Amino acid sequence: MATTTTRAPGAQRTGRTQADRSATTRAALVRAARELFADQGFAATSRDEIAERAGVTRGALYHHFESKSALAAAVVAELENELVERVVVAAAEGDGVREELHLGCRAYMDASADPTISRILAEAPAVLGVAACRALDAEACMPLLENGFARAKAEGIEVPGDPAVAAALLLGLLNEAAGLIAAAPFNRARREAVAATVDVFLTKLFG
Repeated sequence: MATTTTRAPGAQRTGRTQADRSATTRAALVRAARELFADQGFAATSRDEIAERAGVTRGALYHHFESKSALAAAVVAELENELVERVVVAAAEGDGVREELHLGCRAYMDASADPTISRILAEAPAVLGVAACRALDAEACMPLLENGFARAKAEGIEVPGDPAVAAALLLGLLNEAAGLIAAAPFNRARREAVAATVDVFLTKLFG
């Protein structure tokens, strides 16, 4: 005979509330860590400072992130997703895939000069390791670039070599450009020189 399990009144609502509370705590920790990392750097920021800024206990921090590096990875992943959003918004103003790529790449580099982003990007490879940073970056950015190259090919634009490889190489170029800008975020001449050079690369790449 089939049996029916009766859920206590409000149990499902309580579960959702706990999940919401957990998500809110995690978001507060990421936000606090991001602010502190941008302001004073990874090494100078303690876990106690992050917990205090987030308004939670140190135990809550450890519940969500086993280490400060794990929290840094969450911060970088959030930044990567935000960068992609900026690129998408900027590229949408373009007329055709060529212009979209130029505008999107420029937005990516401009974001690298944002003081709330530049220090984190500059320190990320040393904190997380180059391989981990590349993996986070590829996860966020490669689908966008691969789609752009596929659209370019569909529009009859010659794509050099294998589109997936070309997209990965372009991402490497953009990351190097972003690194140059992030290392000197207030040097406007450097930013313009880097952006102009990337524009030349893109123009030569797509004719």
